[in-house]
Amino acid sequence: MTYTPHRSAPTRAVASHDDSAEARSLRWKIRIWIAGGAVMALALIGFGIWAVATAEHRPAVLGRQVPNGAVAGNFEFAVTSLRCGVASVGPEGLEQRAGGQFCLLGVTVKNTGSEPELFDSGAQRVYDTNGVAYAVADQAAVFLNDRSPTLLNEIPPGDTVAGVLPFDVPTDAQLTEVSVHGAMSTPGVRMTLPPVQ
Repeated sequence: MTYTPHRSAPTRAVASHDDSAEARSLRWKIRIWIAGGAVMALALIGFGIWAVATAEHRPAVLGRQVPNGAVAGNFEFAVTSLRCGVASVGPEGLEQRAGGQFCLLGVTVKNTGSEPELFDSGAQRVYDTNGVAYAVADQAAVFLNDRSPTLLNEIPPGDTVAGVLPFDVPTDAQLTEVSVHGAMSTPGVRMTLPPVQ
């Protein structure tokens, strides 16, 4: 008779009922998150397609010259006069004095868009014979545009407003061009200035 040693069966770790339920719950949560993410991604793609399909398809007008003026963005701009050699503007006691001279550019601005829009006077530039650019003197512009309607307020669609853009330039500067902008971020349209009056 041969003796065979008794071997016990290898032990296996059996997950408890609680561990199994917890693992199933975690798997379901992961699946829900993945499904929710996929639904959100599809919704965003669908919204993007809808937005493109329903958007107005009109080309953006960056700027161009027109007879007697220029179009920049939703504004049609015309120069009516240019006067230089002005030492100060504004009421006595509050007047703004030029560092050199004020050149006052008379303009008309028409809103060709379909919504009221603010004309950004600070985005406009004039250039002298040396190509040096000058910005609008903002405080002086407030004194020169105090009538109603004013160039500094929103312009209703279809309306034309007259105003004055003052530029503080050196006394010997000779202005030759104005660069018209719908906004500072848009490229300007250059126009030749009329002779100084």
